[in-house]
Amino acid sequence: MDSVQYAEHASPAHETRASMNRLDLSRKPWLWLFVGVWAVVVSALHFGGLAYNVYTSIWWWDLLTHTLSGFGVAGVLFLVFPRTFEGARAPLVIGGIVLAIGAGFEVYEYLFKDFWYGWSMAYYAEDTLIDLVVDVLGALGFVAFVNGLTKRPAENVDSCSDGTSADYPDGLRSDGGEDSTDGTDSDGNSD
Repeated sequence: MDSVQYAEHASPAHETRASMNRLDLSRKPWLWLFVGVWAVVVSALHFGGLAYNVYTSIWWWDLLTHTLSGFGVAGVLFLVFPRTFEGARAPLVIGGIVLAIGAGFEVYEYLFKDFWYGWSMAYYAEDTLIDLVVDVLGALGFVAFVNGLTKRPAENVDSCSDGTSADYPDGLRSDGGEDSTDGTDSDGNSD
């Protein structure tokens, strides 16, 4: 009677998949809480900066609030539209959306500029350009944050299209049989 050799398949620990996909990540309650707390903190920094004249006394305060708000706006976009973060063009798309939202805020700021005293148009244009750049940099930071949570680790580049590992330890074949060291399979047939 032929002896049948059974081989155990590689354990799930050997098969590392992406930590999670973007849609699953966007549904995680901790991320909603994180983005919500982020929005509260950024709002407090902004309105506190206005109330206590921090914008005029600390030169980098405006850069800080715009960078953090760009990150937060991208966070809200991810929670509502997670599929916009998929694909190679995602940084460009997200950056463009945050740029448009930032430009809208800058128009609002220009129309209601009672709290800015003595700004020339040239200074305002320079401030607007810098604000928009750091808004987009903040948004790209959130894109990198999402990519870091959803990317497959580098050591798993050699995987099959069905998500299983292409490397079989100890001569295991994909059909569960074993390869022998003398060039014959478990049935004694030559390769």
